[in-house]
Amino acid sequence: MKVVLLEDVKGTGKAGETKEVADGYARNYLLPKKLAAPASHGALQAVDREKATAERRTQKELADARTLAGQLESIQLVLKMKTGKEGKLFGSVTNAHVASALKQQREISIDRRKIEFTEPIRGLGPAVAEIKLHPQVTARVPLMVTSG
Repeated sequence: MKVVLLEDVKGTGKAGETKEVADGYARNYLLPKKLAAPASHGALQAVDREKATAERRTQKELADARTLAGQLESIQLVLKMKTGKEGKLFGSVTNAHVASALKQQREISIDRRKIEFTEPIRGLGPAVAEIKLHPQVTARVPLMVTSG
């Protein structure tokens, strides 16, 4: 029996694929659990529409990420940190510090887990933070660490 998979089925295939499976497997497992639908003309068109919608959504997310990356790379973020007598930082700059500074200074909400540093920032002066906005887009945000 020819079926269109509606969800990923381990050992059979991924969602959207058309597969030839045993009649009993389709009637007794795939169809009752709504994991597949018979491969009719309407089902194939629905799968094609879903793929097109997903592709448009992916392209829009990529374009939005590139736009946001351009905005982030053009700003300089100022981080005011506590320092000791010799001008050394207490601890180091964390991704949470950068995320809160972006929220306060530019009103841009970024999840702190997307912010990474090539090396820890433990001193005053210029630095760079990398923000992964999309699997294909990474923004490099210039930072200025000052005592405050």
